[in-house]
Amino acid sequence: MSTSDERSDDRRARIADIASDIAANFAEVIEDDKLADVSDEALAQLFAIVVKLYGAKAQIGNPPRPFARNSGITPQDVMIGATGMLEGVNVPLFDLALWQSWSSVGKRQPDENDAPSGVEQH
Repeated sequence: MSTSDERSDDRRARIADIASDIAANFAEVIEDDKLADVSDEALAQLFAIVVKLYGAKAQIGNPPRPFARNSGITPQDVMIGATGMLEGVNVPLFDLALWQSWSSVGKRQPDENDAPSGVEQH
């Protein structure tokens, strides 16, 4: 294995550990109703880089599932986040609909792992 491959493997492992730690800490903050423990700036920094990384992956091919299994995310959570993101970059909802009708970037191809497990349905 080359040094570059070893660095990539190490990076993947570190990122997986960090993601697990952040998810666990944020779940605890939500469960304990201690939202003030996460500053708006820290949340914005994480939100921005996650969205940017997801966009970069979507532009090179079929994007990954946006939510981990059993994440517990609700449609309301998604709508609130999407509204905040669109407002944050001054994009009206109409423009999103137009983008979706013109582009295939970001549209996932369903696979056998796409059952809505972990996402609450309404």
